Formats: sequence, structure tokens, C-alpha cells
Amino acid sequence: MRRVADLLDRARRDEAGVTLAELIVAMSMGLIVLAVAASFFVSAQRTAVQAKNIGSNTRLAANAMNESTRMLQSATQNPVPTGTDPQNAFQYASASSVRFFTFVDTTSSDSRTQQVQLTIDPVARTLTETTWSGSGWTAKMPDSTFATSASATLSATPTTTRVLATGIVPSKTTFTYSAASSGVLGTPSAPVSAADLPKIAAVTVTVTTGTGENDPNAVVLTNTVSLVNVALGGS
Repeated sequence: MRRVADLLDRARRDEAGVTLAELIVAMSMGLIVLAVAASFFVSAQRTAVQAKNIGSNTRLAANAMNESTRMLQSATQNPVPTGTDPQNAFQYASASSVRFFTFVDTTSSDSRTQQVQLTIDPVARTLTETTWSGSGWTAKMPDSTFATSASATLSATPTTTRVLATGIVPSKTTFTYSAASSGVLGTPSAPVSAADLPKIAAVTVTVTTGTGENDPNAVVLTNTVSLVNVALGGS
């Protein structure tokens, strides 16, 4: 009988379950585990979004930089049919826009000059490339005549216009110019003067892509393009 009583007493103690303190401890530990897991998930998700934004900004900036560099590297003076001094390579140059002659003409299989303009639009937040094909070119007289202007706009109808990059940060996307003596030409608020346009020996292009000036995921690319085809100091 004694043994039976002991067994019944032990059974009653086993059915008592866990105490309130034990339950609170278990719940607290569970909450800690859930909090750590949630924190890791949020952090991983934030990192993935950040990597995606940086990757997108990098592609935009790289595409714009590659095309701008390609065109600027081929900047050249434009021969004129009269045989006099050729037109200066650069027709306009400011912090937000540059227009120049180049032999890179993707609309023709012939080696002919075209006029190219790279423009930063602070409202649309785009970097645009505009081209003009000249007139009067023949195989025997490979000279082209272009409409020119001393301002940032040209009245002639463009041959092509395309957006090189969207989502740029206008205040941090600029063109700067330097002479062979390393002197800076023009200012952030004023274009290079007509007298200094022939002195441009290099163009530094800075392209910044992102949502704004304080975007932590913004990407900045800078490249200085030397103008090997330009006869410095020419007219």
C-alpha cells in the first residue's frame, strides 16, 4: 500500500506542469530569439535594397561616362572648304553643357565630321547627347558646314537625341575644363570664353547618379579626358 501511495503522489506532482516563473522565462527566451531573427531579416533586406540601388546607380553612371568619354576623346577641329584655319573643336563649354566637333558619326560609314552636345538637365535630371550632321560633304570635298552658336542652344534641327543617364544629381554632375598649363578655364557659373575655347586641353567629366545630394547610395564617377586630336591654341 505504501508503494502505491508513493506512486499516486508522484503522479500528482508530475501533472502539476510548469510554474509561472518557468513560463515567463521560456516566453522571454522565445521573444529574444524572434527579435534576433527579425533583426537579421530586416538587416538582410535593407542590405539587398542598398546593393540593388548602388548597382542601378553604377550602371547609369558608367553608361553615361563611357559615351561621354568616347565622344570627347574624338573631339577635333572642323576643316572648312575655303582652306583657311579650321573651326575650333569646341563651340561652347560650360559646367552643364559642352558642344564640339568630332569624327565619330554613327549615322554614316564615311569619315565625316559631326557636331555633338552633352547637356545636363537640372529639371529632368538627365544627361543628354545631341548630334548634328553637317551639310556640303562629298567624297572629293570632305568638308562639312554646320550651324554654330556662341550660346548653349543651337537653332538647327538635331540629327539624333538620346538620354545617356536618368536620375542624375545635377549639382554634382559637371564638366570642367583645363588648359595645357593645367589652368582651369571657365567657372561653375560662367562658360569658357570664346578666347579660351581653343585652349581647352582636357575635360573632366563628373557623373553622379542617385535620388539626391544626400542619397547614401549615390554613385560618383570622375574621368579626365585628354584631347589628343585637338591642335591647342588653334582658331
